[in-house]
Amino acid sequence: MSGPAELDIPLDRPGRIFGAMRLPWSHDESAYGQIVIPVIVINGAPGPTLLATAGVHGDEYEGQVALSDLARDIEPSSLRGRLIIVPAANAPAAAIGRRTSPIDGGNLARVFPGHGDGTPTTQIAEGITRLLLPAADFVIDMHSGGRTLEYMPCAWARLPADKHLRARTLDALIAFGAPDAGVVAKPQAIGTFLSAAQSAGKVAISTELGGAGTLTPYSLSVAREGIARFLGFAGLTVPKPIPKQVRLLAVEPRHFVRSPGRGLFEPATSLGQSVAAGDIAGRLHDIERPDRAPETIRFEAPGIVMCRRVPARTEAGDVVAHLGQPSTREALL
Repeated sequence: MSGPAELDIPLDRPGRIFGAMRLPWSHDESAYGQIVIPVIVINGAPGPTLLATAGVHGDEYEGQVALSDLARDIEPSSLRGRLIIVPAANAPAAAIGRRTSPIDGGNLARVFPGHGDGTPTTQIAEGITRLLLPAADFVIDMHSGGRTLEYMPCAWARLPADKHLRARTLDALIAFGAPDAGVVAKPQAIGTFLSAAQSAGKVAISTELGGAGTLTPYSLSVAREGIARFLGFAGLTVPKPIPKQVRLLAVEPRHFVRSPGRGLFEPATSLGQSVAAGDIAGRLHDIERPDRAPETIRFEAPGIVMCRRVPARTEAGDVVAHLGQPSTREALL
């Protein structure tokens, strides 16, 4: 069933057009209100289409800033193709800097391809899937760690089963040109925009660009330079050289370290550090029971620390760190 989402701009008009995807939302403060999700379309000469999204989680800022800048700065005359930009896909969450929607608590990154007759969050997903995704040849969905995690700024992708699309996805990760690229062969998360795009046969990658609820000059530079290189890879602009070799890091379920209980997590490692299986990841302090010694938490596998939890306060099951295992394009294929 098609949902209520509509675009208020055409996708094929030459030049740069600022518009929105709109959904009806009746609530206490506005009987005939709308959810307004900005959409920018930039058409140059004939060529492929790149769909670039950010703000699927509202507390992830690097992509929102980088894509907003791109929407204003890139000249239509410089493009051989079409660029569709959605800088704050989960607009209600982005407006208040939250991971999930304040309207229905929905996590937009877990409900694709969406439902036309579902909650507002699932209707947003359905609208993006129906109105924008079919037009795309390439997709980049920009994420970061948000308020609770911090990543080494990196490109990120799940590997599809199709061999050709798998190879193109790895090439796209490398072309983004971040120092590191996380590669997930067996993803645990379902309902992501990345999975929806790959199911539709698109060459699609994501990012994990810092986080910790803030922005840094470095994470923004990785975002801006990476999207510029991805435009070249997709054929919309002149290809740009990759500044140095990209390290591919395979990410598996055993690489995630979770808190065994509630407490304050004291990390023992830093982002980018190499660790061995059995090394100490940190200690969990039970502040409610000061008579108890802190519990030591260890890594179950070797690898590179890609991600860390930011708030010290943790609950049982929270990821406090995760690793990536250095790999090669040939091994991943």
